[in-house]
Amino acid sequence: MDPISVPDDTAFAPAARAGEDVLVWQTSAFNSDLIAVALLEAMPGPAMVLNRQRQIVASNSQLQVMFTTTDCESLIGRRPGEVLGCVRARERVTGCGTTPACAQCGAVQAILESLATHGRAVTECRLRTSFRTSSGALNFRVFATYAEIGGEEMVVVAFMDLSEEKRRKALERTLFRNLQDECTRPLLHAGPVRNDEVAPADETEFLQEFGDLSSRVLGQIEAHRQLLAAESGELVVLERDVDIRGLLEQQIAVCRKARVGRGREIGLYTEGFESLRTDPVQLARIVDGLLSNALEATPESGRVEVCATHAGDGLTLTVHNAGVIPLDVQQQIFQRSFSTRDGEGRGIGTYSVKLLVERYLDGSVEFTSDETHGTVFTVAVPDRALGRRAA
Repeated sequence: MDPISVPDDTAFAPAARAGEDVLVWQTSAFNSDLIAVALLEAMPGPAMVLNRQRQIVASNSQLQVMFTTTDCESLIGRRPGEVLGCVRARERVTGCGTTPACAQCGAVQAILESLATHGRAVTECRLRTSFRTSSGALNFRVFATYAEIGGEEMVVVAFMDLSEEKRRKALERTLFRNLQDECTRPLLHAGPVRNDEVAPADETEFLQEFGDLSSRVLGQIEAHRQLLAAESGELVVLERDVDIRGLLEQQIAVCRKARVGRGREIGLYTEGFESLRTDPVQLARIVDGLLSNALEATPESGRVEVCATHAGDGLTLTVHNAGVIPLDVQQQIFQRSFSTRDGEGRGIGTYSVKLLVERYLDGSVEFTSDETHGTVFTVAVPDRALGRRAA
């Protein structure tokens, strides 16, 4: 049976979908095979059966539990990203698999490979989701297996949830790396101090450096504790009037002392206001995340520019560096566990920034990156005092 005709508006996988009568036939063909139905239900995790147009024709109870529905029919005809709440699936009317970013999606890749080879494909899939219960991110290992059932070409797709594992690894790796970076420089001087090779005048500076180290280490631990709370929905927003320039100057000073800031310049420009009613701790985490990423992308002797302006109803903050993010990387920015740097379990920077800005400070974050202007991340955060006065 041929798929229905639709505009072929796709940047990756075919856009055409099967019509309602075709879906009814395919669902009936699958359900009439009692062994196939039993095997689908026996799978330990969420699983679905797709037709050649990547539409669901059957699902197991694990998938239905995942989406708190007992109505399997409500899933029929939809594509995986549309069921999983992928934000990319809503970018085009043709839906899941048809946007430029879908070329980086492990689930679409596995499904297409299985259809093309009539075999089995296994990949990992990261996606940003509109579901608040998943903290805005999902990580799966995807198993796609080709099958012919009732004379119809189908793909059985099973999902293994890696979200908790990826979250733990990302937090552990980043925390340990940050603590190691913070501790390295003072330890280089510890030998001379123990051997009385440091002049008395230098001892005060050294002790001050150790004091700063203690504060930064405690700050790193607290930042990761709060990120865990943010992902679980337990983070409490504590508002107060914040001196924006003072907060930015403090975070810039911290970054200059860190490994990532050595040999790099940071410029600061503010205009239009003195204070903002928001959560200063979370705003500081956001600034630190954006600054750290910008400095990572900046070579030594390079420069990062920070600009904060009053937008009428809140703060607009931009962080600029001269580097350019490759297009395939741009399509994966804000995904948990994605990183351009080596090492498994990295990549909570931009993800955590988006989580804190949008879910806890009621703001927005976006970025642009091109050869002409470099890379600019823009954060807009409302003044909560204005919201209270309006109420």
